[in-house]
Amino acid sequence: MEDLRLVVVEDEPLFRDLLVGAIVSRIPGTTVVGSFATGEECLAAMPNIEADVLVTDIDLGEGVSGPNLGVELRRTTPIRGVVLLSNLALPSVLSSIPQDVSGGWAYLLKMSVSNVNQVGRAVMNAAQGNMLIDDALIDELQSMSESPLDRLTPRQFDVLSRIARGWSNKRIAEDLGLTLRSVESVISDIITNIDLREEVDGINPRVLMVLSYLENTVTKTWSELQSGSQD
Repeated sequence: MEDLRLVVVEDEPLFRDLLVGAIVSRIPGTTVVGSFATGEECLAAMPNIEADVLVTDIDLGEGVSGPNLGVELRRTTPIRGVVLLSNLALPSVLSSIPQDVSGGWAYLLKMSVSNVNQVGRAVMNAAQGNMLIDDALIDELQSMSESPLDRLTPRQFDVLSRIARGWSNKRIAEDLGLTLRSVESVISDIITNIDLREEVDGINPRVLMVLSYLENTVTKTWSELQSGSQD
């Protein structure tokens, strides 16, 4: 596994320290090479930093937002992945990412940063050009009525939801008790059933599948998620 260099941008000092000290630094194969309170500070420092993945809060207060910072750095620096952190259950923000940088994004709830494995999976998937959605959000997403996802079989929907979690074909096969070839066949059927082309302008088909998944599902609000966790 390659070593990945991370830049962290978070406007709340305590949470930034948590990310750098207790979470990100514990992900095998990663190093934090920069930590900033604002997007502007990060942009000013990037000419002197070599980094692979940006980990940033979506809401950075006044000034550039996390998503806009990610887009700018993807276009102007070697950074190839962005992990967005938020208190809000709004993964649909990934659907608004410009097409030229649409691969290599992850969306995590801040409550999930204590899960080092999931943060590590988000970082790795972002670096590999994939798209990942927080497990807690996947559990709450539901297909819209009369959407292309209605054409999927339960097995196909299960596989698609695991792709959205950033799982590899091998892990999906092991989890569902399928052969690797069977998983590959199911993925091909998903692409056909929701009318996706295998490749669009060089975009990873897995990214296209996750984008379609996002565009055709709805999720509860963050307050509803909290309420449900207390039931």
